[in-house]
Amino acid sequence: MKVLNKFLMSAVFFSLSSAVLAKDFGKQGATFEIKEEGFVAMMQRKLKGVNLADHEQKMKDLARKKVEEPTPVLGITRATRTVSHSFDPSYVLDEDVFLPCGKLLYPAGTKVNPLDHMEWGGRMVFIDGRDSAQIAWAKDNYLKTDETFDKNEDKLRQNLSIQNTDNAAHISASSDTKIILTGGRPLELEREVGNLIYFDQFGELTGRFNIAHVPAIVEQDGKYLKVTELNIEVNKK
Repeated sequence: MKVLNKFLMSAVFFSLSSAVLAKDFGKQGATFEIKEEGFVAMMQRKLKGVNLADHEQKMKDLARKKVEEPTPVLGITRATRTVSHSFDPSYVLDEDVFLPCGKLLYPAGTKVNPLDHMEWGGRMVFIDGRDSAQIAWAKDNYLKTDETFDKNEDKLRQNLSIQNTDNAAHISASSDTKIILTGGRPLELEREVGNLIYFDQFGELTGRFNIAHVPAIVEQDGKYLKVTELNIEVNKK
């Protein structure tokens, strides 16, 4: 009988406990809705604390500085000896080439050398615009009018004579000479000399022609391009 009474009391206790546990006690304290801030709203909030005029001016100054003095090409040093190597300008076509009449001229995959079909009488002259000696050399030899070249071509050849004549740079009058900087301020030099000055952005040209030292001259030599890294100090001795 005692065991039965204990069992009944236990059953009543657990029933009451379940009822208590299941009871809704309502909300306790303040609650807040979870809401993420939108991207546009966040940007607008942050921009309120930014002086846009000042920020815009800083960006303009930075862009102007990059244009006036681009990032120098890394790894290019001044030439201490005169050496030459050949560059094959041939390339493989990635698509068919047709004549205006519709006839196939070259199928894709054909290796083509532009110098088989044209003569390039110009040259590219690479210098470091931060080196006053290289700038002076370029001014004396390349940043002149055609008339000056015609009158002083023999003098130019003599001034740039190299002990090793096999590697000597070929000098001749040409209006198609491009001065290309690997460092320095191209616009400033352009205003100074009155000639167009180019810059080797990201080292694309020096990398393509395998130029490691400047001054360097690139010009046609038959079906190839001749690349000469020139030691200009040898002429001062």
